[in-house]
Amino acid sequence: MMAQSRSKIIQTVTLSGCGWLGQPLAKSLMAHGAQVFGTTTRSSQLDILNQQGIQARLFSLNTAQPNAQHYSVSLCTAFAQSQTLVINIPPGRRHINAEPFIASIQHLINKAVSLQPTLQIIFISTTSVFGALTGIVDEDTPTAPNTASGAAHAILEQWCLDKYPKQACVVRLAGLIDAHRHPITALINREQIQHGQQVVNLVHQTDVVNALTALIKHSVDEVAGKIFHLCAPEHPTRAEYYQAAAQHKQLGRVDFVPSDSVASQGKIVHAQKTQQQLGFEYLYTSPYDML
Repeated sequence: MMAQSRSKIIQTVTLSGCGWLGQPLAKSLMAHGAQVFGTTTRSSQLDILNQQGIQARLFSLNTAQPNAQHYSVSLCTAFAQSQTLVINIPPGRRHINAEPFIASIQHLINKAVSLQPTLQIIFISTTSVFGALTGIVDEDTPTAPNTASGAAHAILEQWCLDKYPKQACVVRLAGLIDAHRHPITALINREQIQHGQQVVNLVHQTDVVNALTALIKHSVDEVAGKIFHLCAPEHPTRAEYYQAAAQHKQLGRVDFVPSDSVASQGKIVHAQKTQQQLGFEYLYTSPYDML
């Protein structure tokens, strides 16, 4: 546990990736007095972000030629003025080309640090770095990715911590949802769904925003070099939870294949250490609260 935490005044933050998660995070940071720059890949989003008080910058990863990545003058100015850079750019789940994605993220971070050498780096990762591991996985469990996306995140995690040990930290998110963005909307259309006995690992958008805000308020030396997990403490089974979600949303029944009662629960993501270190409480302790 972090004793006598030394909080800092949040001044200027750049959110590289200011979409579904980045926008509410920006609002939270601005409510704490921060100036926030946010990147978007779509020019149509610039006015929308600016109207919210977010200083929008257009930016897309050049995965075709990572070393030829273009950074606008206004984005470089944002990097130079920022205390903290939050990297929240997912590679996509299917058909990703991991190597150029990894190189592009590395180029982006190196560029930002070249303009602001004391920049704090928060790399948003995923609990998919644990792949098909079963049982409890926590902040200290070695990664074992089994997808291209999981492998890319695992490589970038280690790279950040190795290259910038006094500036960088990693935040792994469990399945990220809110009342409107929920996996049941995809599951309800599938047949013969497997692994109903496995547990869910979910976290609500609001809890992620609150936790990231708490993290940014900590002094850099308290969080640098560390890995954090964000996942609700309760873990119902997939079958129980998604049936309840379908009923709650009046979508019918979910077609799970009956499973052996002694079958594996899958992985159970623990995040108690993070909760103690950051000193925050989940508003949504159970996935049932997220319906």
